[in-house]
Amino acid sequence: MKQMLKIELERAFRGSGFWLSLMIGMLISIIQYIQKVIPAVSDILLPMKDKLGIPVCVHQTWIAMGDGWYYTLFVRLIPLLAVIPYAVTYYTDNKKGIVYNYYSRTNKINYLLAKWMAVFITGGMVAIIPLMVNLMATSAVLPSFIALDDTISCNANGMWSYILYSHPYIYYMLSFILQFICAGLIATVSLLISQYVNNAFIVLLFPSVLCEFMNATAGWLPTRKLKALAPWRLFRIDQLAVKYWQTYVIFICTILVMNLVVYVWRGVKDDVL
Repeated sequence: MKQMLKIELERAFRGSGFWLSLMIGMLISIIQYIQKVIPAVSDILLPMKDKLGIPVCVHQTWIAMGDGWYYTLFVRLIPLLAVIPYAVTYYTDNKKGIVYNYYSRTNKINYLLAKWMAVFITGGMVAIIPLMVNLMATSAVLPSFIALDDTISCNANGMWSYILYSHPYIYYMLSFILQFICAGLIATVSLLISQYVNNAFIVLLFPSVLCEFMNATAGWLPTRKLKALAPWRLFRIDQLAVKYWQTYVIFICTILVMNLVVYVWRGVKDDVL
């Protein structure tokens, strides 16, 4: 199992897909930094001139908490960015017969689990690295304090909001961990669909289409916690709309059960596609 996982991770991190996805995310992060953070650094006291205000700070300027279309675009692209690095390789391995080489050297379950872990890890990493870099770069040039006014976009009733207003960087770290898990699980959805379709582009685009469908229809669900299943809410750190821990439990458990039943069980049972 360890050797199989090592092989899969090497394939994932050496592949062009991982670096392409990471570059797209970093490009959005860098553009936001250039257009929003650097101008703020040039005149930190601008909000205080001729009116009662507070200096510009990290928590109202970095990409996940500042205004602008950059973060919205990044959140919408997460389902695609998470899949690009490695999720389609399960389909291509089967179509090209590469799995025969693996199955002759190890148990089928070892290959399936190693593939799942590689897809999960790479999908999670590309979803948080651009945000972490942007936060660190912004923290290096702007003061870090929390002002109890309307300059912080996080909803006061939101999940972990009390941590944000007392220990903001712990809040960000917890949010990164949660986003890593959710993005990684979204990437594994491609593994599920790979067993039912015969087109690599469908495998690549299915998680994005599914997320946009959930964004459009989640508002029809009967309770607030179910409505919060919309991916645009799950992936947003600023909580413009309130998030609930129960929603994450439902999301994570649902995908894990589907992975266990559809991907692992059928993958072990079936012959090579």
